[in-house]
Amino acid sequence: MFFKTLSFIFIAMMTLFLLWAIGWLWFATSVALASPKEGNIKTDAIVVLTGGNGRINEGLDLLAKGSSDKLFISGVNKEVTQDDIYAGWKKPTKDRPCCIYLGYDAEDTTGNAVETKNWILKNKISSFRLVTSSYHMPRAYLEMSKILPDIKIIPHPVLTDDFEAWKGRFWKLTFSEYNKMLVRWLNLNEKANVPA
Repeated sequence: MFFKTLSFIFIAMMTLFLLWAIGWLWFATSVALASPKEGNIKTDAIVVLTGGNGRINEGLDLLAKGSSDKLFISGVNKEVTQDDIYAGWKKPTKDRPCCIYLGYDAEDTTGNAVETKNWILKNKISSFRLVTSSYHMPRAYLEMSKILPDIKIIPHPVLTDDFEAWKGRFWKLTFSEYNKMLVRWLNLNEKANVPA
């Protein structure tokens, strides 16, 4: 009986591990092949989540080409100003577009969702393009769609520099993000439902 129980536990653990590993490979593949969708559709706003290289520049490029009239950047360091944002843009300052809003309250992805929700409701936004790194997009989209179920969200993943599948950094980041997303998906904590 004892060995039967051990055998059952071992098989159950191996099955769970196999399912987890298959899920990670699927996640890594979807991240590697990620690309912006519905690129020609204009939205009410563009929302950029800080944290990875290229995200803010991509948001500014989208704003400059008319993908939206508003850009909201969530999770900005409290010492960063709009001038700092423009200074890091690769475009000349004469092309400086309007209108940019900075959010200083978010410290993590759930905080990004709450901060974005508050801004979205305040500005009566019904659709937005979500800009973040490709590896971060699944979790960010999960958070945003949960807290803003009636808002159209178009994912716009940004490929991170030095993020090829044959490099260790790719697997390290996808491993970390995959597990964070699993915890968030399974937990579904109520923090994201903080009233605006």
